Amino acid sequence: TPDVCVIELGGTIGDIEGMQFVEAFRQFQFKVGRDNFCLVHVSLVVETSGGEQKTKPTQQNIRELRALGLAPDFIACRSKNPVSDTVTSKISRFCNVPEKNVVNVYDVTNIYRVPILLQDMVKLMKVQLNIKPRGKSKFMRKWHDLAETYDRTLEPVNICLVGKYTKLDDAYKSVINALEHASLFVNHKLKLSLVESEDLEEEVQNS
Repeated sequence: TPDVCVIELGGTIGDIEGMQFVEAFRQFQFKVGRDNFCLVHVSLVVETSGGEQKTKPTQQNIRELRALGLAPDFIACRSKNPVSDTVTSKISRFCNVPEKNVVNVYDVTNIYRVPILLQDMVKLMKVQLNIKPRGKSKFMRKWHDLAETYDRTLEPVNICLVGKYTKLDDAYKSVINALEHASLFVNHKLKLSLVESEDLEEEVQNS
């Protein structure tokens, strides 16, 4: 039996297409009990051309979310650059969330660094949901090593993937991810070339 069930509610707060799902979330928190429910709201912190980080969109999102009966326990701030302490404090004050529960998820060098950014939030969530620690795990230490290896690896491995739907971004997503992981495992960086299978047919080559 899992300790935690993660449910993603996509879309934008206020869009009519997602209102029934927001209402389902509102009712769900009472069904399972508030102590067994933790809401993380992801919000984009936009930057002006001058580099100023704006908090108004986040404040408006939270205000609208509260009007619909949901109060976030954590706010995950997506941003291009790390959010300043001043911005974090401002979001905390005007969104009624403890400052330690405002988490910055800024752009990093590779996707494997994202869970490292979220470590502190996960620890706080465990306390809130009363999940007992199971002793020290070597998993995150290995994950740190994986993220570092990805950035350090410079030697490429060239692989050509032939397919019928290479123009569709997600058509071969799992295959590409598997190739990336396999390349990383042998300390190489994947250099992938996508080739349409139709381009290899004899009629196309002779035309």
